[in-house]
Amino acid sequence: MALNFEPIGLTPLDHIPAKIYIPYMLFFNSTQPKPAIQTLQNGLAKLVSELPWLAGDVIAHTEPETRGFIHPPKVSLNEVEMLSVKYFDRDEDFRTHAVSEYLPVPVFVPATKQRPVIRLQANIFPTKIIVVFSWMHLVFDGSGAGTVLHALTECCRAAADESDDIPLTKTIAATALAQRKEVSTWASKAETRLSHDLELGPPAFDSNISIEQWGAMESAMGAATSTRRLTFSPEKVANLKAICTKLLPQLPETSISSFLSSNDIIAAALGIALDRVMHEEPADPENPRWTFTATDLRHRVTPPLPDTYLGNMIFAAWNRIDCGVKRDIRNQDNEADLLHVAQLALQTRARITLHMNEVTAYSCSAQVVESGDWYETEGKPPNVVLTSWRHLRCYALDFGPGLGFIEDFEPGFSLIPGACIVLPQRTRELEPTTVAPWEVSVTTMAGQYGTLVEDRLLSQILADE
Repeated sequence: MALNFEPIGLTPLDHIPAKIYIPYMLFFNSTQPKPAIQTLQNGLAKLVSELPWLAGDVIAHTEPETRGFIHPPKVSLNEVEMLSVKYFDRDEDFRTHAVSEYLPVPVFVPATKQRPVIRLQANIFPTKIIVVFSWMHLVFDGSGAGTVLHALTECCRAAADESDDIPLTKTIAATALAQRKEVSTWASKAETRLSHDLELGPPAFDSNISIEQWGAMESAMGAATSTRRLTFSPEKVANLKAICTKLLPQLPETSISSFLSSNDIIAAALGIALDRVMHEEPADPENPRWTFTATDLRHRVTPPLPDTYLGNMIFAAWNRIDCGVKRDIRNQDNEADLLHVAQLALQTRARITLHMNEVTAYSCSAQVVESGDWYETEGKPPNVVLTSWRHLRCYALDFGPGLGFIEDFEPGFSLIPGACIVLPQRTRELEPTTVAPWEVSVTTMAGQYGTLVEDRLLSQILADE
């Protein structure tokens, strides 16, 4: 069966993230590989029958501007390998092979090669199955990819039940293309132009380097860095938030906002602690160090976009780690630490409240479009970055026969030092009634992790072992 659909234009905001594949690694306790593989194959077939562009490839057009489009694959649907399967002899093999062996596509694929929208790989071990869902960041952000994953689980269960009860998938099929077309027009709505010199710049690396060159870079980076999971206690985070809230009247930004979220507190504490660990000298006021919180604009633009919007809708809320105040972060006492957390958290909340809206979305869209080559504008990396997948509800999704619910989740790629990902909340409830511990994947330089977990500020909110 041939896949036929008109090329789908990607939006200006789609072009801002790095052009890489992000792997979601889903761990299942299962000794039933045959029904598990059948479930995934049937679920993918049902999903693609409703959303055929998920089997497409991302291709750059050069006229009238250089811009990414999703095209039908050049082969029939039967020849598109959406799911690959790999077998391992021992459960321990997961920790003994390079992560790249578990991925359906490399994290980086040159623009000159085939760039599929999504691919999956089922890694079969004696007592567990690790399904890796890799998605092209040029097409989705983390929330959009999470919605596609949710739709896949719906299709897996429906296919097993010989049912057509797939409401989320049907909603996406009815709305996704029109929504992306609308977002593609946002540059024309930019009545107010903002400076994005802080957030946007040229790509960090050449999109035409070879897979082998990228592999060498990734290997070197992996040897020099360490990515570990930190767990934060909800009770301790709430206590620190209460302390910081009481300090807000001392800060000038209180006139903008008097609300702090738990995410603001964790982001601020990580920013300060990582800055202490990664740098021996205080930042030069003329060359400050920065942190940003990746912010979902879906509900912050007017009119708001639905949660089912799949395209990139993330923009970075940047703040100076020193908050514009001369300070010696390494040597400040606990009282100064607490005031610093309160101020950095409040500045983050103020920037989100004031600037994360449609004015910013329209303005940065216009900057991408006016460049002529949409691939030449990307988000800049700060010194510390926090992005959150906590809302994805991955643990509450039933994948169907042979798989069931996941037991663990990991991001399947190495990051630059200072990068933090808040992992999905570990709960079986789609609408959680209690707050689960915060789990954060944190990357440091090799040898710095021990110092980080002993940091006098961060240790106040870490969960007890």
